[in-house]
Amino acid sequence: MHNYNKDGPMCYQHHGNQPVYAPNSYGGPRADPQRYRDPSWFVEAAEIMRTAYVAHKDDNDFIQPGTLYRQVMSQTDRDHLVGNIVWHLSQGVERSIQKRAVNDYLKNVDQDLGARVAHHIGVFPPGRTEVISA
Repeated sequence: MHNYNKDGPMCYQHHGNQPVYAPNSYGGPRADPQRYRDPSWFVEAAEIMRTAYVAHKDDNDFIQPGTLYRQVMSQTDRDHLVGNIVWHLSQGVERSIQKRAVNDYLKNVDQDLGARVAHHIGVFPPGRTEVISA
């Protein structure tokens, strides 16, 4: 069985030589739409139905964390957050994953957050403010 679980439920220590993000980055499990199709719900009298979802301008995974970072956290909180993220990304995480974390997530939460983390983990070349390409 190939799944996203690592070393059993509620395990907080990883064993083995595969990084914990391996299924997402190294050919792990993928959906098989031919084998497992969308169930397409149907309930009599149309009490429940599946309909197309129209995204709103505020349907964005980065709005709330960005607001938290900019408007709720104190400067000390932001410094601690950056330090925590930097520490975790520095613990044997491959450079390509570090760049993805900065470019695809942290910079979308807040440019300052992404830039600070990128600077501390060394994905900015000297004198530049953008991430080195993968």
